[in-house]
Amino acid sequence: MVVLGITETHCATAAVLRDGAIVGCASEERFTRLKNDAGYPRLAIDALLRELSLSPRDIDLVALSGTHAYAREWMNRVLHDADYARAYYGVRLHEPARGLGRRAQKLGARLGLATRSQGKFQLSERERLAPLTEHLGIDSGRIVTYDHHLCHAAAAYYGSPFAGERALVLTNDNAGDGLCATASTGRGTALVRHEAAPSAAGSLGSFYSFVTLLLGMKFGEHEYKVMGLAPYAPAAQAERAYEALSAVFGLDTTIPARFVWKRRDPRYRLLLEATLGLRFDAIAAGAQRMVEESLLTWARLMRERHGGERLALGGGVFMNVKANGRLADEPWLRDLFVFPSCGDESNAVGAAYLGWLARVGPRATPQPFGAAYLGPSLDSDAVEALIRTRDLAAKYRVSEHERVEERIAELLVSDGVVARCAGRMEFGARALGNRSILANPSDHRVVGVINRMIKNRDFWMPFAPSILRERETDYVVNPKGLASPYMMLAFATNPKRRDEIIGALHPHDATARAHLVDEGWNPGYHRVIREFERRTGIGAVLNTSFNLHGEPLVGSAEDALDTFERSGLTHLALDRWVISKK
Repeated sequence: MVVLGITETHCATAAVLRDGAIVGCASEERFTRLKNDAGYPRLAIDALLRELSLSPRDIDLVALSGTHAYAREWMNRVLHDADYARAYYGVRLHEPARGLGRRAQKLGARLGLATRSQGKFQLSERERLAPLTEHLGIDSGRIVTYDHHLCHAAAAYYGSPFAGERALVLTNDNAGDGLCATASTGRGTALVRHEAAPSAAGSLGSFYSFVTLLLGMKFGEHEYKVMGLAPYAPAAQAERAYEALSAVFGLDTTIPARFVWKRRDPRYRLLLEATLGLRFDAIAAGAQRMVEESLLTWARLMRERHGGERLALGGGVFMNVKANGRLADEPWLRDLFVFPSCGDESNAVGAAYLGWLARVGPRATPQPFGAAYLGPSLDSDAVEALIRTRDLAAKYRVSEHERVEERIAELLVSDGVVARCAGRMEFGARALGNRSILANPSDHRVVGVINRMIKNRDFWMPFAPSILRERETDYVVNPKGLASPYMMLAFATNPKRRDEIIGALHPHDATARAHLVDEGWNPGYHRVIREFERRTGIGAVLNTSFNLHGEPLVGSAEDALDTFERSGLTHLALDRWVISKK
């Protein structure tokens, strides 16, 4: 049985489940090249069907995440039009009279008197399903919809390696279908929800996003920069900021537990007034502490009320690896699974699991999510044709290698930085070796080199290490032996070997957003690191996403070559070829 899961919000994504296993997953942004592209993911669906040798006729069921959807034009405008986003989120000192402005915009867009980008309004069922039925020819009887947070919970629990054992399943995000957080118990194939927090009163996700906006960064995209900035603040200033933020936002521990704004004033203005006179890094530190302490208190409370020694986590708030690391340290926690790239893009997977289980019944066993290399493959013949048709040998040094991993390792030792594009594209926001820029992690100067070449990252932002799984104890402190194949946890590092991976650590607190590389999940990438280890004794490489700042990760060979040519990168490993600038 084949189920197509779809999420149409920001970072629209498609997932294909076949006989209980997720066999394909990709986001629309990789094909349109518009970061976090929203709406119906037509190109992603086409790419996955080609990769899996399926046709629309092979799809038994389509499962949509979310009980309703919004116009793509509006979703993309609020993400990419800075002036509109500032107006929408109330970035102003004084709140104007509300009047009928926003409602009039919605009505005008619905009546065709204004463009759909002007107002946020819910699509009708017919409008929502039309692209799907026209594209795939699937009748509405084979289309089902599921609640947003149920999809987050399903991805987290069914995608976990817990094999049906009891787990506490927590979801937490900005908002979805009127909720921002849920607590459920997963056991076998059953998911039983105990509590749900409404998003109207406030959400941890919106709090952190408004702080991101307050600091001059992009709501819904740059929250990771706030997390990266937080460790730099002096302790006393961070404490002042936390106390100031606690006066306007917090956790209400009644039943159901809720995240709440403590005053009814406009949220941006609340934060602006609360943090007046505080330094930018202190505000980041205060906000990060608010997220960590709120999640810890909430998780402890949910465990007290509903039980569970295993945690399965979903929803965009859990993209915060520092908070996840704090949860991992809880003494009561036996095992932890954070769904990879657990923002709204993960709901395509959750919807697919739910649709399959609804059709086949509770005796079926869904397969864990497993390796995240679920996008289109890099085709060797297509790469060879690209090299020939673009006459790359006339501009660059082009060499073909039977054991290209050895050549990559040699370049990492001698030149330091290589972009790698090979195999199936990884799902999600984190590059996991197949669409990555790699470097020698032992030289801290390589961070500046990569930033000058391509990344242009803010000065405070760290890169991350990919570490051979068999070498993890040399580099990270992981007393519970938690799996970390998706870069979803921050770890303290072993001071005895820290110098070997210093370029891949947070410059201030020396933590690592570690990617533990399993040979069975990615033999080619494992060989790259092993060959580097053979030459240096270091069982890790620096890994960062292969993209220009503000663009999605590269997907195709053409994307990789285009990014290589528009950047200062000197080496590109494209399948079994290495292309170097002369």
